[in-house]
Amino acid sequence: MSDTSSPGGGPPGPGYYPDQSGVMRWWDGTQWTDRTQGAASPPAAAVPPPKKSHTLRNVLLALVAVFVLIIGGCFAVVGITANEVNEAIETHQAEDAAPGGPDNPLTIVEGESFDVSGFQYAPGWSVTQDSLGYAQVEGLKVTNGRSDTDGAIVEIKFMNGSEVMALVDCTTEQIPVGQTTTLNCFGGDKYPASYDRITINDTF
Repeated sequence: MSDTSSPGGGPPGPGYYPDQSGVMRWWDGTQWTDRTQGAASPPAAAVPPPKKSHTLRNVLLALVAVFVLIIGGCFAVVGITANEVNEAIETHQAEDAAPGGPDNPLTIVEGESFDVSGFQYAPGWSVTQDSLGYAQVEGLKVTNGRSDTDGAIVEIKFMNGSEVMALVDCTTEQIPVGQTTTLNCFGGDKYPASYDRITINDTF
């Protein structure tokens, strides 16, 4: 189509504006498009694109802040968004660093109960090896004492010093609050001839 851009490079943001012929035409922020809205009328307010919902980490906080400043300059919204993202980051980091979190494996004793961030693991479980000699964990039950439905996805490691001698992955379906279920455990490593401790940590 012919160049209908206004002097100075175009309107300040996306929206319907009168072009040189007087037709209300869509300006996408960089150029005029073929979309029109009939006869000329007072310029419509710019219609910003919908905000996408983001929830992760510091980089998203920066992107949200820049995005809001560009489309509206609304410093109050930036402040609220910044606080919410910071709180989510701090909560996630605290959970990762808690005993049994991804960054802080918890040492456990075969057959004894333990707790990982509100998941209460019952006593009576055992470590063994299957018919092929692979490490296994049997009879490990968990009760969801958290505030919402959640599932367990954990790693149980047989350690010798700082070396992982064998790894067993255990999972559950989503567990309603207060319900108890048995973890499904499977290992791909041979049962170690020796180890000095067993640890558990959430996978993520």
